[in-house]
Amino acid sequence: MTGTITATWRIEPVTPPRPKRHCSTCADSRLFHSSGKIRLNANGRRLDAWLIYKCETCDRTWNLPLVERAIVSSISEADLQAMHKSDPAWVREREFDLAMLGRHCDRVDIPPDLNVTKSINGARPEAWSVIALAIEAPRVTGQRLDRLLAGELGLTRSELHAMAKAGGLQMESVSGKALRKPVKGRVTLRFASARLSERQRVSLSRNVAQ
Repeated sequence: MTGTITATWRIEPVTPPRPKRHCSTCADSRLFHSSGKIRLNANGRRLDAWLIYKCETCDRTWNLPLVERAIVSSISEADLQAMHKSDPAWVREREFDLAMLGRHCDRVDIPPDLNVTKSINGARPEAWSVIALAIEAPRVTGQRLDRLLAGELGLTRSELHAMAKAGGLQMESVSGKALRKPVKGRVTLRFASARLSERQRVSLSRNVAQ
């Protein structure tokens, strides 16, 4: 077999991180989810802004501080407009700010659900010896790499670990434990056809970009 298939997977979480904190109505620690809405309060030249969260058990609201007693003139016009409109893209960036969330909650739950956009870079050769797969996850995810690969490629997790041990799956610039860790940043993988079973080759060829 000759040729290399070069593919890219773009990973985007479906559900934003969910802070877990005390809910005064439930009288216990509960998960909260973002409403996607910004609350603003202006007092003279100063502005406060919060992202509204809701308890997943009782719907009680909690306001995550975004801007506290800031002078309005110190805030960019783009940010002001985004907050006034609860701009979804602007809000999403704050929903994934784990450092900010961590300052106001007991812990942060990261849901595993993902959208995966696949593409082939160049033409797919009829016969291949290597699949070079780049996985790009610009946001934090709650999905382990082996679970993601198994689900998308039609393989089992045990197959993936066996492939890595036999050299059929190689990971660049990451430790050998990367398969068991959540997908994050950019990971480059190489599948070597010569070290794979026929079922694995067929499954990879069919699913790497579908």
